[in-house]
Amino acid sequence: MICDCHVHSRGTENGEGILRAMDKAGIDRICLFAPYRGESDEGQRESTDFMARLVKADPDRILGFAWIEPRLDIAAEETERAIAECGLKGIKMIPHHWYPYDEQIFSVYAKVQELGVPMIFHSGILFGFMDSSRFCRPVHFEALLHFPRVKFALAHMSWPWTDECIATAGRFRAAVRRGESTQQQMYIDITPGTPPAWRADALRKALDYLGDDFLIYGSDCGKSMEPEALLGKLNADLKLFSEELQLSAATQEKILSRNLMRLLE
Repeated sequence: MICDCHVHSRGTENGEGILRAMDKAGIDRICLFAPYRGESDEGQRESTDFMARLVKADPDRILGFAWIEPRLDIAAEETERAIAECGLKGIKMIPHHWYPYDEQIFSVYAKVQELGVPMIFHSGILFGFMDSSRFCRPVHFEALLHFPRVKFALAHMSWPWTDECIATAGRFRAAVRRGESTQQQMYIDITPGTPPAWRADALRKALDYLGDDFLIYGSDCGKSMEPEALLGKLNADLKLFSEELQLSAATQEKILSRNLMRLLE
């Protein structure tokens, strides 16, 4: 089974077209992020409504994630509507000129914890939203220690701060060992991110330090109705896993599907 935890929508797709592309590419499930619609209440609702319509094609294969702008007054309310009414499976956020530790957005984390759904955050260098990279350092996400039932993934291995990303995951592992949490909260979404010159080394370090239970495959595909786009980064990673890293079949299965299913539980 192959699951992709990181696929973007643009607001023009249809569910049947995505399913056809997934079938041709041999992809079983995708986490599909709602399109970004700016910083307005209307845009936020339109984004969620679009994703709610799209996932009706097959909600077991197209796992819809609402893109929440947490600084909006309706953010916590919209988070609940997305999950409880629209049937979406999780929340996507990009720290766009806000820090993950800003207490003004804690109400959204509290709502996510109440609803029991996962979050996927952009982390690392950010090529959109002007000078936002400084908000996306992985250590900033330590604030989620205050919400121990929230499971989340940091995307792109936080490149170029891959070592910091791995260390932050280790901090959350320590919280479990110390009895501060009953579960590992933080997963690492290995979506590139990491250019080829860094990728094998970063993955090797993550596996050596954390083991193989908390890494999840993602493509960052932005053309979900095109099978070649869905396959583009998968084939490169499969070759890397087998030839350079020489990962066992069991470890590859965890990265490609089983770990994501555990994040979604």
